[in-house]
Amino acid sequence: MREIHVIGDVPGQGGTTPLTDEEERRCRAVFAAEIGARLAGSGRTTFPAHTPEERVRLFAVARLIEERTGRRIEAVPVDIVSMRFTVLDASADAAAGPPTGP
Repeated sequence: MREIHVIGDVPGQGGTTPLTDEEERRCRAVFAAEIGARLAGSGRTTFPAHTPEERVRLFAVARLIEERTGRRIEAVPVDIVSMRFTVLDASADAAAGPPTGP
């Protein structure tokens, strides 16, 4: 016979990351290394992102990879569970001209 337990919400889940600042920094560094290695091999990769917090984290990871490599990295949602990272071609960037907008 199976036992059924009452399972409730975990306290403190108010939309913010449950990680400390140090844990968040380490998490982003590990993701940047993993995604950066994939990008170095093919110039494009996808990575899971199931929550809005994960998407925000991965946008920051894209900026971190840009700082490390000196190349522009595009991070866009593919669907509700993943994001695509693409190394943008420097020649295409030059042809497009300077960025516009805010």
